[in-house]
Amino acid sequence: MTPLPTSWGEVLGDETVAAMIDRLVHHAEVHSLKGESYRMRGRELGRIPTDDNE
Repeated sequence: MTPLPTSWGEVLGDETVAAMIDRLVHHAEVHSLKGESYRMRGRELGRIPTDDNE
């Protein structure tokens, strides 16, 4: 079993980047959006694209 990382620096591979991300999101608010994605409307998920030019 792989041991769990003890710090975000271990997870991200760089202590400096982990510290910068920590400072950016320290006072962030989490917003949960519900409903269908406007960007994904009209798309069939899991559909295999076909070439209709033949």
